[in-house]
Amino acid sequence: MESDPELIRRILAGDRHALAALYERYLPSIWRYVSARVRRDEAGCRDVVSDTFLHAVRCMRSFDGQAGSVSGWLIGIARHKIADYRRTCSRAPGELVADPLAAGGDPAVESVAEENRDAVTTVLARLPDEQRQVLEWKYIDEISVREIAGRLDRTERAVEALLYGARQAFRTFHGMAQSERTDSDGGEY
Repeated sequence: MESDPELIRRILAGDRHALAALYERYLPSIWRYVSARVRRDEAGCRDVVSDTFLHAVRCMRSFDGQAGSVSGWLIGIARHKIADYRRTCSRAPGELVADPLAAGGDPAVESVAEENRDAVTTVLARLPDEQRQVLEWKYIDEISVREIAGRLDRTERAVEALLYGARQAFRTFHGMAQSERTDSDGGEY
């Protein structure tokens, strides 16, 4: 498993296989990030994700590995592309919003599931990019610590320490989110 810096070096040298590997590595997390913010619009989500990776390819030379991670850089691009998408949507009259009950599921179960997804998304968004990324890779994508270490060009012990800190931060932010929810609703979360 090649590290991110090695993939970037190969991409800059014109290696299309390295570009495909980077895309496959980060597509799931960028998709999750964008889809959490562009709700109920799969076509819009696809457009934003595509625009994110297209912009990344065009600006690959501007990536500074010393200033941050590839994940953080891609998330930053995605944030801007989401803002562009929202500006475009706000100018488009007559947009239809999907009916959450159209799928025929139990509205109560769907509501609780959506609240849980929102809570996790909110907490993950508060984490530093690197912590959010390792949690996603470990618990959502089910990638081994060894593979994460290879991707980040770090030792397995360093990744385990990063995961430990990320889990602690997640718990802290989750507790804060619950407190905020309880305070604003007047009831428990």
